[in-house]
Amino acid sequence: MTHKPNRRMKKYISVIFLVAGMWTTSASGSEPYVNAFVGKTVMNHVGRGHKDSGLTMLGAIGLGFENNCRIEAEVGYQAVGNNGEYGSTIDSDMPVLSILVNAYYDISFFDIATPYITAGVGETNVYPMGITIPDALQTSKTSLAYQLGTGITVPIGDNVKVDARYRYFVTPKVILDPAFDNQKLSSSSFLLGLRFNL
Repeated sequence: MTHKPNRRMKKYISVIFLVAGMWTTSASGSEPYVNAFVGKTVMNHVGRGHKDSGLTMLGAIGLGFENNCRIEAEVGYQAVGNNGEYGSTIDSDMPVLSILVNAYYDISFFDIATPYITAGVGETNVYPMGITIPDALQTSKTSLAYQLGTGITVPIGDNVKVDARYRYFVTPKVILDPAFDNQKLSSSSFLLGLRFNL
């Protein structure tokens, strides 16, 4: 029996993309874009039985402005292996799903490449026992989330850029194993992606 997506997460997705659509049609002096990333994530304080490294995938729509600032709505997925956490004998991934609003500042010092810094805030859902096992075993945790990062973009075409970044992601209210590791769940991700101007 498959776990149904969190209704509140659906609402956040709808609101964020509605607002982004309004920005795309009404903002002056702005350039819309989409991007997608994939990379390796290392999670901290994942508790007993979890692997500490896995996969991260991100997708976003955004707007770039003439003052070197950008803003975007992002959907993210991170996962590490779960081998018996919470007494389960099922070996499945532990997904972390997130919806964030991110801000960027591009540092235009170079013609060939553009470094940037970023910060974002939103909501995350953590599924310590996976999202495809029976409902009776489900334990999901919802929390505020934020991210900080830095990266660099390199143009490879008129409307395409390669984007490499490091990101630190934190869920302040999610503690997976309070008896053994009473620390908030966080992750460091090294990502490579493409950005397409629309």
